[in-house]
Amino acid sequence: MKLSRRFFAVVGLAFAAGALVLLAVLYLGSGGPLEVVSAEYGVPGRMCLAERDFMKRVSDGCGGFRPRCLVSVGSGWCGDPAPGVVKTLTVEYTCGETRKRATAIDGTGLTLACP
Repeated sequence: MKLSRRFFAVVGLAFAAGALVLLAVLYLGSGGPLEVVSAEYGVPGRMCLAERDFMKRVSDGCGGFRPRCLVSVGSGWCGDPAPGVVKTLTVEYTCGETRKRATAIDGTGLTLACP
């Protein structure tokens, strides 16, 4: 049995349409763009807040509509408010209209996930 060019064209179009549907579902299911609202780093009594410009860079680096983003936990967020002590990073962020919070300890990765 010999397959025609038309058959391959139809299969190719079906594949492309399926890929577009999958991308649309991922985009709409993400809940909206991921945006960091606030970030606090340190230990109780010795905390620092990340500057707005830094939070904007993190938000942009997360790619807007990605469902997950991994960020590094360390002094890059706002300096080292408590040298020699294991610190915690708490990030508040939004996924469209949904407000979320994530926390992790120093030297690890923090996953920001939408929705």
